[in-house]
Amino acid sequence: MRFSLLVAAAVSSSTMVAQSQAQEYLHYQGAWSGSFLFFVTQQDTGAQGPPEVFAGTLQIEFDGAVRGAVPEAACTLTGSSMDYITPANASIDLVARGCRDARFNGHFVGKLINNPVLKYASIRLSSMRSLDTGTAQISAIIRR
Repeated sequence: MRFSLLVAAAVSSSTMVAQSQAQEYLHYQGAWSGSFLFFVTQQDTGAQGPPEVFAGTLQIEFDGAVRGAVPEAACTLTGSSMDYITPANASIDLVARGCRDARFNGHFVGKLINNPVLKYASIRLSSMRSLDTGTAQISAIIRR
């Protein structure tokens, strides 16, 4: 009987932890970190030059404020967010400043799409300004 109670308690505890972790991904607000991919695309020919990947962080507040940093690229990110279709996903509007590669300084818009089952979110942001060489893009796979 004691063994059954211990097994039931252990299963219940691990189920609650898994549910709690999955619930972290049911909304986009909070602290995120992961790999940020910086690249420039041209509509006719695709990527222009090699993409670069850097570790970065993003904090999305419940009031919609967004701030982040990609230190190796020397970029700071600030902006706003709002629900996109569900409270798990967001439309993001931000400004990148101080980036070592000047093509990535400026206004970006895009989406954060959450995957609660696989416990990650993806971000795809496109520059709102046109470059001679194409469009600057920032993408990321981020986790809690």
